[in-house]
Parts: sequence; structure tokens; C-alpha cells
Amino acid sequence: MDWTGAYGGVLLGLGQGTYGNGTSFPGDGEGDWDGSLYGIALGYNFQSGRMVYGGELTYSGANIDGSEVCFNPTFQCMGEISSIATLRGRVGYLAGPSTLIYGTAGFAMADLTFATDNGAGLGGQQSRNVNGYVVGLGIEHAVTDRLNIRGALLHYEFNDATYQTDTPYTNVGGDLDQLELGLVFRF
Repeated sequence: MDWTGAYGGVLLGLGQGTYGNGTSFPGDGEGDWDGSLYGIALGYNFQSGRMVYGGELTYSGANIDGSEVCFNPTFQCMGEISSIATLRGRVGYLAGPSTLIYGTAGFAMADLTFATDNGAGLGGQQSRNVNGYVVGLGIEHAVTDRLNIRGALLHYEFNDATYQTDTPYTNVGGDLDQLELGLVFRF
């Protein structure tokens, strides 16, 4: 079986991680968020012997969120990821003709929203597209000549930014660990 060629796929995932600035957002400087992701992938592989190399572009909508008490305990500090896009490389080894074990790394961009709420309504919220990186390990198995299934464990780190909610909070960022499952259709 030849792994060289283009592919597209659908992705589902579960993620959890942390957000905050280490000092005052949320109250102790770190909050937890979790939820689900759903998306698409497009990529191309090259095979050389048992090695497979390639690049992949992904876009996922996300329902990742969390809420914790702010430094001012009358407010809740909330964080949300609504989408993640990645451009990443993949390098893998064929453990058998139909099974690829691979590592992946690359650039990530996410839409992050942070907000505060005093119970009477939002004290303020702000969304930003922030950059970061993604790394991970995965396994992909060819079910037929055109259909693969795969699973991966991914880790994202998103750059810090300033968010204006009830007051400006500086250096607010986040990370996410994701279990990704997918169906891949090879062209």
C-alpha cells in the first residue's frame, strides 16, 4: 500500500486545559476549561520506504469553556475557545503496511474569549485571535485503500495577550490537551 497522496478528513475531539495569567485572572491566576471540538483536515503525504512525511491544515470549531471566581469574589472570570486552526507537519513510521505511528508539530491559532460576570450581567468580555503551537503523537490505520481511521493526543500552547473585561488583565493565555479521533479519506 502506498501512503503518498492527498487526503481530507473529519475530526472529533475532547479537550481540557488551563487559562489565566498566573496572578489575578481568575482569582488564583489559573482556571480550568474543557469541552469538545469538531472539524476538518486537509493534507498530503510522501512515502519513502517505511517513513511517511507530510503536511496538514486543520480547522475545528470548539466548545471549550470554564469559569472560576475572580480576584474580586463578586465576579466570575470566564474563558472560552471557540475555534482552533493549525498548520502542522507530520513524520511517521509504518509499523505495518496499514498502520502509521506519527509525530506532529506546528503552528496553531485560536479564537479565545475572556469575560467577567458579577451576577447582574457581564462586566465585560473580549475576544482575540491568538497564535501558539501544537505538538502531538498519533496512530493511523488504513481500513481500506481509501479510508483511514486515526487517533492522536495533542498539546496546544496559546500566546498571552491583554484582555479588557471589567478591568484590563495582562498576560492572559491558555493551554489545551486534546484527544483527537478522525476519519481520513485518501484521494
